[in-house]
Amino acid sequence: LPLNRAIRTRGHLVLCRDIFSLIHRPDMSLSHSKAAWLLATALASGSATAACPSDNPAAIAQAFYTHHADFYNSNPAKIRQAITPRLFAALTQEYICKQGEICAIEADPWIDAQDGTIGQPVSFTTLSNTRTEAKVLMMYSFMLDHQSHPQHATVVLQRPTPSSCLVVSDVIGPHGQSLLKQLESWHRQYGKAH
Repeated sequence: LPLNRAIRTRGHLVLCRDIFSLIHRPDMSLSHSKAAWLLATALASGSATAACPSDNPAAIAQAFYTHHADFYNSNPAKIRQAITPRLFAALTQEYICKQGEICAIEADPWIDAQDGTIGQPVSFTTLSNTRTEAKVLMMYSFMLDHQSHPQHATVVLQRPTPSSCLVVSDVIGPHGQSLLKQLESWHRQYGKAH
């Protein structure tokens, strides 16, 4: 077992042992059905976390960028499991709107520009990590007209529920613009007209 899964498994075993010991204590009147319910609830609460591909925010952000760099131009159904429901809703509105139209996204959100590319190397560093949210700094060279300069974006990750995996909730470009806020604001103001 991977180390983090082994630790979680050992934690579940200790929890199981503690629940079963409650059944056999003379001063406790815990029925077998209540104990089974407690055990099932305790195990279920950790099952989603145990299935997460990683608990490392930088690794999650890097995998998202590596596999879905063009997520803002693609059908969001392809990445639904990798993003928050709120970002999924905003990207879905954008995807429907931009079938032949120019909508909220006018530039690559990773670079906040229409022209230019991300050069190598690209690095990912966790800036903060709480139980509900993490922020990851993505450093890269911005390449334009055979020139480059260092630039960064921030990938915001959240857990939609306490027992779920970290998923992408926003990308904040080098100019500090939140993709999520940009999408929601534009579609609130102009979305009905399209």
